[in-house]
Amino acid sequence: MINRYKLSQMIRPCSQDETPDWIDLSCPDEEELKQLADSYHLPLWALTEPLDHKEHPRLNQDGSIILIVVRLSFRRQSPEGPLFSTVPVGVIISPDLVVTICREPGLVDIHLSRIFQRKRNWTRARLAFALFYVVGTGFIDNIERLEEKAGAAEAGLRLFPENKELLALLDIEKALIDTTIALKSNYRLMEKFQQPESFGLIFTKEERRLLDDALTENQQAVFMAEIFGEILASMSNAFGSIISNNLNKIMKFLAGVTVVLMLPNLVTSFYGMNVELPGSDLKVLYLILCALCLGLMLAVSILFYKKKWF
Repeated sequence: MINRYKLSQMIRPCSQDETPDWIDLSCPDEEELKQLADSYHLPLWALTEPLDHKEHPRLNQDGSIILIVVRLSFRRQSPEGPLFSTVPVGVIISPDLVVTICREPGLVDIHLSRIFQRKRNWTRARLAFALFYVVGTGFIDNIERLEEKAGAAEAGLRLFPENKELLALLDIEKALIDTTIALKSNYRLMEKFQQPESFGLIFTKEERRLLDDALTENQQAVFMAEIFGEILASMSNAFGSIISNNLNKIMKFLAGVTVVLMLPNLVTSFYGMNVELPGSDLKVLYLILCALCLGLMLAVSILFYKKKWF
């Protein structure tokens, strides 16, 4: 899908007879990529590389063409695997055009739609920094949702520790690891723009302020991810210890019950032998043996109870 926009005081869709200032590609096919590369004289590698889901944040410059790759957080539609994941987004800045490209349909458009109605003198640099800003806010929103999911899993583990809640925590940890790595890589990339002269760029005061806001937002997201990661690791270790302790209690209880139930078998096995035993001719021997067995079981049970083995 290709969306074309015009940058002015407000970002608006581009009409058929206007030259676009910003083109957003989502989940493009090969024909769309070749058509865009030929129409606007863009290198094909700059359009294809951001579509690799393993691509890490980086910056490439080829003459007047600048390729920026950042990772954007999004909610997975598949119920399997982590709830949130990250995907690379390419930002191509040419002298006359900005192109954003992502393999997920409509992802960039959804994130940037919140700034469409803001009145300001939109430029190519401001659009890129606005994307940096919404990247940070998107990560913050998803980290807060992960915290809510972790709180729900914790509440379930406090009541009934089961594999379902532990697997939920595992999925949250996987999503958080991916989020933390992407955030730190994004932040290192954004810091490079604090010296735009090295790329032959000159930023205005307003553009620098927008870049500072984006850096602050992403730094906050990094801190949130690190703190939540430490809390989640402590939570997982604590509940793992609790489950292990509960298992030890169950095994100790079953071992105590086994000892108590073994005592009648120990007593009656002596009188089950085919030899002459003391009192074997007594008519009340059966009652005596039952009383002895019950007495031993009761005494051992009381002993175990006092030692808190039951």
